[in-house]
Amino acid sequence: MKHIYRPRQIVRKIGLTLMFSVPMLLTAKSSMAQTAAGLPNLAGKSFVFAGFGGDLQKNQDAAWLKPFAAATGVKVSQTDSPDLARLQLQQQAKNVGIDVLQIESSTVDAGCGTTFVPLQIDRSQLDPALDSNKCGVPVVKFSLVLAYNSKAFPVPPTSVADFFDLQKFPGQRGALNGINSGLAEVALIADGVPRQKLYPVDIDRVMKKASSIKSSIDFKGTFAVLQDALASGAISMAVLPNGRAFNAAKTNPDIKAVFKDAITLYDNLVIPTGAVNVDAATAFLQYTARHATQLALAERFPYGSGTKGAAPKLSDQARIFYPDTFANDLLIRDSKWWGANEAMAKQRWLDTFSK
Repeated sequence: MKHIYRPRQIVRKIGLTLMFSVPMLLTAKSSMAQTAAGLPNLAGKSFVFAGFGGDLQKNQDAAWLKPFAAATGVKVSQTDSPDLARLQLQQQAKNVGIDVLQIESSTVDAGCGTTFVPLQIDRSQLDPALDSNKCGVPVVKFSLVLAYNSKAFPVPPTSVADFFDLQKFPGQRGALNGINSGLAEVALIADGVPRQKLYPVDIDRVMKKASSIKSSIDFKGTFAVLQDALASGAISMAVLPNGRAFNAAKTNPDIKAVFKDAITLYDNLVIPTGAVNVDAATAFLQYTARHATQLALAERFPYGSGTKGAAPKLSDQARIFYPDTFANDLLIRDSKWWGANEAMAKQRWLDTFSK
């Protein structure tokens, strides 16, 4: 079901190959009236936002969508669980129903200029290390951490690579059944590959290492199911996004997280080719390219920002689940390698673990 805001007018304030040509650069029109907050007056306009749902989208709603709607007068509709296959069909039919889409940065790197529209916005507040293409705004930096039940292990794990150490850390462990579950690069580290030599990823070596503990991995279909299994004690450890680990710890205070060698990635907000409400969507992307906007989300939910600037003000509990607290321990995923090789890697994983 879609959620729609009709705010009062306040003047103060997917790696898919599609049959489309590269569109013109999008930018908010300079003639558009501005509010006192420097945002465009979008009364009478609208856009549709597609996020990943759950607690993340609830907090994006509070930190981004509602404030933007209130300040500009725009009407925002929401949906979740963005489906790239459905988007492709909509694009082919020239009937795209989404204007702003949250999606993995590697997909945008691969599809910028075809699946997604290049943007002409002020990118000066974006983190250069994460600003890898001209179609998206980097957002929601998160780490795939090793979350574990501290009561299960008298000596705690010290690296995400300990997921593969059955001798020191016996028992069932959980992971998402997919190559992009945070295990690929970590399998290589556990197999002795230095951090600085992880790319290009040796998929044969990944498959061999992961297969060696296959019988001890309880694969799940979603991170939400993994979170619940860990919190309930059904499994003793799992590779999870740090926000999921944070939520598991709210339910079960014995849940802790290890960030050393955690694969860290980030999403992009993009406008898909064929979107209808490009002016309002572009204005929203410009709004999310501000550090203050991304900081507002980070202070509600412990995912990092795609911008540079002051650190968020966090509670003690949130701080120990926040990626940038452990900045020197993280491994930033090579999104360009994944953008070019993800399809091949996914097929190899399916060939090995769907049997």
